[in-house]
Amino acid sequence: MAVGLYVHVPFCEVKCAYCHFAIDPRRPGADREGRYLEALLAEMAAAATPPASADTLYLGGGTPTVMSTASLARIVDSARRRYGLPDGAEATVEANPADLAADGYRALRDAGFSRLSLGAQSFDEDVLREMGRPHDAAAIPRAAGAARKGGFDNLSLDLILGWPGETPARWRRTLDAAKALAPEHVSLYVLEVEGRTALGYRAARGLVTLPEDDLVADLYRETVDAFGAAGIERYEISNFARPGRESRHNRKYWSDAPFLGFGLSAHSYRDGRRFWNVETFGAYCAAIEKGGGLAARAGERILTGREHRAEALFTGLRRREGVDRGDFRCRYGVDPLDEHGPALADAFAAGLLVADERALRLTERGVLLSNEVFQALI
Repeated sequence: MAVGLYVHVPFCEVKCAYCHFAIDPRRPGADREGRYLEALLAEMAAAATPPASADTLYLGGGTPTVMSTASLARIVDSARRRYGLPDGAEATVEANPADLAADGYRALRDAGFSRLSLGAQSFDEDVLREMGRPHDAAAIPRAAGAARKGGFDNLSLDLILGWPGETPARWRRTLDAAKALAPEHVSLYVLEVEGRTALGYRAARGLVTLPEDDLVADLYRETVDAFGAAGIERYEISNFARPGRESRHNRKYWSDAPFLGFGLSAHSYRDGRRFWNVETFGAYCAAIEKGGGLAARAGERILTGREHRAEALFTGLRRREGVDRGDFRCRYGVDPLDEHGPALADAFAAGLLVADERALRLTERGVLLSNEVFQALI
């Protein structure tokens, strides 16, 4: 089975208030960028022996477009040479709205990227300022227009629902502005205050007031309906797309497909094993410089058969269509309800799950309370 390739680029101009990812919050100089790039390419060259065949590539972060286009092109070239990534494959790069002009997007297309994920997050000026985003609302449509002129016909927007002070009127302005850009894809993240973040620090001290869960649930349902009416259908809990524009890379995470991650803090999954890299710039680069391309690995875990099946079940339940029971039996030798039915009994009783002879899936209420369902499988 072809793998997906994920490359973590840690550089960012700022660390946003909600960000809990492993990033390096500064625009890198040539020496710092070059050091990271060489370590990354060494890891990509060493990671799979014999080389795996790849059919998707995703550059995330951080903000990949903080690096030079020439550096990003070398990453694409490595994916092609080492992993056989075909021309025309889904190759996604994340960008912030203030990063590039039309010629910059054209350069990304020429480098081999076919899909752009634009970190809009909100169209409200006050929210963007509170988030610490390095752009204003007007930069988002400018960036979308520049990306179109630069050759991108597959545009995804990231949005965050449930920021402190959320109101229906404020969210609807963001929703309307997002629809006006006619994106092919939208990733909608309901805010979770987690990890060591500036927002988490303020929330723990009572300095912010998060919106009520019922309000967020109502706005989520409204968003599903509004995007659906615009031809952008929900195909996973947090992801919406026009027909045929679903993220092929992200689908791997929900269908128990293998993926390889490169760069600091990146995670991989292959052959029933999960493994991950060290989380800091200095430790990552030094490990590879000293010990070679595999030396940045920080740990691994081999899943038991039951763990493997449980993970396949709860990630599969994230999809709109749920889990095909026949396919599950063919792949894993057991019906999901035979093994996990007792653990899911409360979810069925609460109306969060439904099952028939063909499939097991979340109800609309179950989508809103999916973490409660998944917790039963962990």
